[in-house]
Amino acid sequence: MILRNYKISVPSGLVLAFLAVGAFFMTNVELPDWSHILSSVNVLLFALPSFWALKMWLGWADSAKLVMILGGYALLIETFAIITGFPYGHFGYSEHLGYKLFGQVPWTVAFAWTPLMLCAYAAARSLFVSRLRRIAFSTLLLVVFDLVLDPGAVLLGFWEYPGGGVFYGVPLSNFLGWVVSGALGSSLMEAAVSYFKPLLPPPVQLGSSAFFIMFFWTAIAAFSGLAVPAAIGGALAMAMYLWWRRSYYAFDEMVVLVDEHNNPLGTARKSETHNHDTQLHRAFSVFLFNTKGELLMQRRAFGKLTWPGVWSNSCCGHTMLNERTEQAAARRLAFELGLRGVDLHMALPDFRYRAEKDGIVENEICPVMVGVTDQEPMINSAEVAETKWVRWDDFLTAIRRVDCELSPWAVEEGLLLAESPVLRKLLRSNELRAAA
Repeated sequence: MILRNYKISVPSGLVLAFLAVGAFFMTNVELPDWSHILSSVNVLLFALPSFWALKMWLGWADSAKLVMILGGYALLIETFAIITGFPYGHFGYSEHLGYKLFGQVPWTVAFAWTPLMLCAYAAARSLFVSRLRRIAFSTLLLVVFDLVLDPGAVLLGFWEYPGGGVFYGVPLSNFLGWVVSGALGSSLMEAAVSYFKPLLPPPVQLGSSAFFIMFFWTAIAAFSGLAVPAAIGGALAMAMYLWWRRSYYAFDEMVVLVDEHNNPLGTARKSETHNHDTQLHRAFSVFLFNTKGELLMQRRAFGKLTWPGVWSNSCCGHTMLNERTEQAAARRLAFELGLRGVDLHMALPDFRYRAEKDGIVENEICPVMVGVTDQEPMINSAEVAETKWVRWDDFLTAIRRVDCELSPWAVEEGLLLAESPVLRKLLRSNELRAAA
C-alpha cells in the first residue's frame, strides 16, 4: 500500500482498480483449467509489498528466516487440519491454488497466510505494549480477515467443507479453528521477533499486502452478493487506513544511532534526532566531478532543518538500517539531484565529525565517496535550492579561507580529500579520458 500524505497515490489507485476488475471477472467468468498458474502468481504478487517491508525492517537474512518460519507453520497446521479435521473441521483444497504438497495443501498457502500474520502483528504492536494483549488482538484480527476471505473462496471453489456451514457455506468450526491457529501463529511471531530484536519499530507497511488481499476479497464478496463479508471488508479497509495515518513512518526518515565503533544501537526519526544534543548516527557524503575535473556543489534548500541555504558538497544524507553506504548514496543522488548510474568510490571510509549551527548539532560517522558524471542535475527543490560546477582548485582555495561559509563537513572532507590517493587516482583517470 503506497500512500503519501495519507492520500492514496496514483499507482495504488491503479492497483485497486485492477483488483476490482479482476474480482468482477472472477465472480462472473468460469475459472479456466490453467487457473492454478494464475492463482499461484497472484498469491506471490500479493505477498511482495509486505515482504519488501519485512526486508526493510529486518534485513534480507532475518526476513527470509521469518518467512520460512511463518510459511512452514502455515503449511504444517493446514496439513494437520486436513488429515485430522482439527482445528478447522474437515475440508479440502481444490486444484485452483497450485500444486499440493504431499497431495494435501497447496504450496501457495505459505505465501497467502504469512502477509496476514505480518499485518496482524504490526497492527497489534501499534496498539498494545502487553504481549498477551498483542497475541489476543492479532488472533482476533486474523479471524476477521477470514470472515471476509473464506466465504468468497468457498463460493469460487478454492476449497470446500463437505457439510457446508451457516456462514455462506463456512462452518463455525472453521472460525474457532482460526482462533487456535491464530493464537499459535501470533505466539510464534512474538517469539521470532523477540529473537531477531529489530531496531526499527514494526512498520505499518507490513500490512500493505493484507490491505490489497482484503480489498480483493471484499470486492469478490460485493460482486457475489455476500453482504456481511463485504460490509466487514469495507470496515476493515477504513480501519487500516486510519491505522496507516496513525503509525506510518518512512524508512529513509529513520536514522541509525550507533556507538563509537559504528555498531547500531537503535533508530529514531530524523526530525527528533537532530537537536542541541544529537546522538552519534550513520551518514554519508558524496563529491561528484565531471570530466572537466569540476566539482558539483549544491546549495541546501532553505527549508532544511540543518544548515538551510548553505552551500555544500554534491550530496549527503543518512544511511537506512540494513542498507549499504553505496546504496544510500545512490538513493539520495537520484532523489535530490536526479542522477543515476554514477560509479562511486569510497575515499574516506572512517570520516567522522561534529558541528553546530543555530542550536542544532550534527554528530555523524560519515564515509565519503567520490565519483564522475557528466549528467546535469535535475534538482528536487524540497532538498536543493541550486547547484553549480566549480573548479576543484577553487573549491580547495575557498575552504582554506578563515571566513569560509560552506558547510563544516564539506570543509573538513575537502581538506582530507585533497590528500586522498583515491581521489587523485580518480581525477588522473578522468584527465586521461578527457585527453583521449
